[in-house]
Amino acid sequence: MKIMNILIVFLTLSLLACNKEEKKDIVYQVSDNSTGFFLNYRDVKSHLIKTQVIPESREDVWQYSFQGEQGDIVFMSALYKNPTDGIKVQIFIDGKIFKQGSSMNDTLRYVTVSGTVPFE
Repeated sequence: MKIMNILIVFLTLSLLACNKEEKKDIVYQVSDNSTGFFLNYRDVKSHLIKTQVIPESREDVWQYSFQGEQGDIVFMSALYKNPTDGIKVQIFIDGKIFKQGSSMNDTLRYVTVSGTVPFE
């Protein structure tokens, strides 16, 4: 009985050791804003970064990219102040849209997208 328990534990640990963390390409992107916005996002080291971005035109796109792992938390949130403007906030994982949000003419609420990098 003890040998069977030891064998089960050994096999379980062996299977867990073979499960490699797969790196994922994470891209945060903010677009469709021409007057500037306040931005909060979680970086590669899981620190919360707070910054202000002033684009030159509506065509400007702000991006931040890094390598993440399955199970990592991704987060970004943006707020603009000009009531005639808007904003689009997106998170891409391996080139595919993971989460997105947008707003037009609403300067009171942050546009927030977040989640956990999925396991495959």
